[in-house]
Amino acid sequence: MNKRAFTLSETLITIGIIGVAAAITLPSIVSKTEGYILKQQFKKAYSTLQNAQLRIYADTGSYYACYYYSGTALTTQIDCKAMEEHLKNILNPIKICEGNAYTEGCIPKYKGIDTVILEDNPDADISVPLKNCPGFTESSILNKNETWVLKDGTIIGWYKYNQTNYGPLIYIDTNGQKKPNKWGYDIFSLIWYGNEKRVWLSADSVCSRAEKGGKSTAEMLRDVWE
Repeated sequence: MNKRAFTLSETLITIGIIGVAAAITLPSIVSKTEGYILKQQFKKAYSTLQNAQLRIYADTGSYYACYYYSGTALTTQIDCKAMEEHLKNILNPIKICEGNAYTEGCIPKYKGIDTVILEDNPDADISVPLKNCPGFTESSILNKNETWVLKDGTIIGWYKYNQTNYGPLIYIDTNGQKKPNKWGYDIFSLIWYGNEKRVWLSADSVCSRAEKGGKSTAEMLRDVWE
């Protein structure tokens, strides 16, 4: 009986073809997997914060006056510090940096809104974002803002106008110290909107920037909840 089999050269060619196909498709698979994981981490962090607001209402029978009124540019900030303290008790961070978040190890070295703008366009005028979003400059994020690290590694940074006044904005790093640590990838700014009956987190369209290739907070919210 004649026995037929692959020759060594045929086997090597087949393996080579499989290797080329894997090299072409694997990066796409890895990218999709990472994107899916980041979306789930974002969804979890968002839900954690939103549920904490419901807990505040259950505890007090009302919401703190710390939000932008829906559909307007008007804001109330008189209770932002009180809201932050109540959320702190609910979320029970494992580490808190009341300033110097970078040197104290709460965060890796994040870029600020000013840095991201200048990287996109070195000649850009950043006077407007610096005036309107001082709490999200690189200096504020690294050295001034209060920052929390939750048990699951999520990082929450609070927007501070100065040493005592908080605003109804935060940023979250959905996977904590793990890379990429980039705006629009795993770091997103969020803003509290609301009224006396309801408070919710939404996309911040003023103090929000995504690094090259990243998604805005609005885009991420659409992707997560679609």
